[in-house]
Amino acid sequence: MSNIPAQPQQQLPLQIRYEEMTARYANQVLLNTTAEECYLEFSPGVIFDRGASGAILPIHTRIAMTPVGLLRLYQAIGQALQNYQIVQNAPAPAPQAAQPVSAPVADASEAPAS
Repeated sequence: MSNIPAQPQQQLPLQIRYEEMTARYANQVLLNTTAEECYLEFSPGVIFDRGASGAILPIHTRIAMTPVGLLRLYQAIGQALQNYQIVQNAPAPAPQAAQPVSAPVADASEAPAS
C-alpha cells in the first residue's frame, strides 16, 4: 500500500465544441468488440437492393471506444432511460372541479345612503 496522500481533483471549466452539427438517424447499431476496443456502427436500417437481389445495411457512422468508455456510455444510457420512464409513467395531474362563481357580497358600510 502506498502512503502517498490522494490529490484533490480539480474542477476545470469545460466547453463543448461541435465539429459538425449534422444529425444522423440510426435505427440499428452493430457492436463489435476486441480486447482493447469496442466499435459501434450506426445505420438507418436495412435497404432492399433489387439489383443485387438482397439487402444492404449501410453504415454511416463508426465510433471506436475503450471497454471502460463503453461501460460509462452503457451506464449513462441506462440512467437516461430510467429518467425517461419516470417522466412517461408519472401520473397525470387530477383535473380540478370547476368552482362556482358567486356574486360578491356587498358590505353594509358600502350600502347607498337613502
